[in-house]
Amino acid sequence: MAVRVLIADDHVALRRSLIRALQADGGMEVVGEAGDGGLAVEMAKTLNPDVVIMDVVMPRINGIDATRQIVHDCPHTQVIGLSVHTSKAYATRMFKAGASAYVLKGGDLDELVHAVEAVSHGETYLSPEIIDPGRLESM
Repeated sequence: MAVRVLIADDHVALRRSLIRALQADGGMEVVGEAGDGGLAVEMAKTLNPDVVIMDVVMPRINGIDATRQIVHDCPHTQVIGLSVHTSKAYATRMFKAGASAYVLKGGDLDELVHAVEAVSHGETYLSPEIIDPGRLESM
């Protein structure tokens, strides 16, 4: 059975790239896309996705607050924070809001696919660059 994914990001081009990458995997079905946090919360309640890929900084409701609402209203849905922010503070805030993973936008799309697979099996995931900030300096 395919993992049902909702993508929430305010950049249309990124959403479309993510949709193509996730659907190419074969084990995932993108059930919707949202351009702001408020719409992501509404769509999560309606679509009941297995996983929401949530941009951290978005209009209307930011990704952290939207994650908190989704986790509260849809406890079976796992949330992956997706961000350009490499700061451990952002990752910590997403995990405290209830996210199961935090992935950097600058990473390979395969990393995001891996994160979706991990959280759909009840695991957590954190981009290695957050774990080892020294790696960021060499990039």
